[in-house]
Amino acid sequence: MNKLLFSLDKNTAKKWAALTAQGKLRRVHRGIYTDNLQDPFNKIVRKHWMQIVTHLVPNGILSFRTAVDLKPIHFQPDADIVFVTGSYAKTIILPGLIIKVFKGDYDHYYDQVLPKLRKSNVARMLLENLTIVKGKKLKRVKTIGEEGVEKYLARELHYQGEQGLNKIRDEAKQIALTLNYENEYKKLTQIISALLSSQPVDSLRSPYAKAIAKKEPFDENRLQLFENLSLYIQKCFLKERNYHFSLTSFRNLSFFESYFSNYIEGTEFVIDEAEDIVFKGVEIEDRYEDSHDVLANFYLANDYSEMNKTPNDAAEFLSMLKARHAFLMKERPVIRPGEFKEKPNRAGNTYFVEPRNVVGTLIKGFEIYKLLNKGLPRALFMHFMVSEVHPFNDGNGRLSRIMMNAELVQAGTMKIIVPTVCRDNYLSALRRATRDNFFHTYCKVMDQLQAYTENIPWSDYGETRSKIENDCANKMPDEGLPIFNRALRHLPLSGFSE
Repeated sequence: MNKLLFSLDKNTAKKWAALTAQGKLRRVHRGIYTDNLQDPFNKIVRKHWMQIVTHLVPNGILSFRTAVDLKPIHFQPDADIVFVTGSYAKTIILPGLIIKVFKGDYDHYYDQVLPKLRKSNVARMLLENLTIVKGKKLKRVKTIGEEGVEKYLARELHYQGEQGLNKIRDEAKQIALTLNYENEYKKLTQIISALLSSQPVDSLRSPYAKAIAKKEPFDENRLQLFENLSLYIQKCFLKERNYHFSLTSFRNLSFFESYFSNYIEGTEFVIDEAEDIVFKGVEIEDRYEDSHDVLANFYLANDYSEMNKTPNDAAEFLSMLKARHAFLMKERPVIRPGEFKEKPNRAGNTYFVEPRNVVGTLIKGFEIYKLLNKGLPRALFMHFMVSEVHPFNDGNGRLSRIMMNAELVQAGTMKIIVPTVCRDNYLSALRRATRDNFFHTYCKVMDQLQAYTENIPWSDYGETRSKIENDCANKMPDEGLPIFNRALRHLPLSGFSE
């Protein structure tokens, strides 16, 4: 069911036409039928576009941008487009799809996609995508352009090394002579030379290609995510919640900041045990490392001088991340405190930035961070960036919250604690931002938690603990969330764009 049927000869043509007359098939295009009687034709065509191309352009080669993307490119409000090289030049119009056929060599320099479908091989594809596009309608559609070719080659260099680029260049030389792509070959060799530092890097257009050439690779998808978050934050009306420093209130706040930050990561103590660790120096039996995690987090969070520091440049940012991580994780030598990860890490189905891309992604992310206003805007961005990159083997969540609160302290505003009762909401908001580019929930949750933190009487430890326990902030989400939500209900919040 839901398949395409093709008229290959007069007998099948008559058969499909008869079934169409009986209402058992529908005619999609000349010689093409379907047994799908419900879906609109444009949906059917887009789903089966490869089969259609092989039928309408036998022995054709997917070319230009289609050879890169291997999918139709949006062209008009009601139609996508694919580019094919064949034995003739023709434009074939179907419901929802245009097949643009160029006359050219279709017997050489191709890779097999399906048994009856081919595409230009890598070297030919790159030359095709460096051609000058004639006609306004096809600009930015037919090819990926020089910048796109730069990014493609930069990825090849990143993953295949210099040998991979040299292989492409050697093969492209022969193709250029055979198919008359000499000018495109000159452009290709210039790009490859710049990537291999034989020519000035500044001749490259793509920021990603420049970073690869400088040996500072970054995660393109994460950088786009960071840019989108920055744009979202700038559209919000974030409240400024000032904090008036005192040794007592800062100590009490730092205690619960550390307690909850570790609890989120699985270092679970009851409050009494955490008090013994921090205020009495008692190590919990058989939990040496866990005890020191809480203690180190508290010492760092309670160091007003340290928490009043934010990075001025990318080098200082990297140094600060390493130093703070080294302090937080100093009792766990197996995770290499203060050293960026050497192996990939993940949480569930979320894979974080690859080790080779960590430094470059942080440097590029820092450039975006610097464009935001101090205080909560930078804090939200910093927290998300460190969490998303996950630059170390472990301790990244705790570090991201330390970096966030340092931004808030330096701006003279209230820190954010993430109590146990909000653990699920907090992690879910981060996941949704990562997977769906949806930042509303993340920013709203963090804003609520800053408003809640501001509402706690930090100057008196007894009142602080009573407030936290009465609001069920120390309970698991399934136990205390309804009561905690009542505590949030009347707090003044920021304004967020949907």
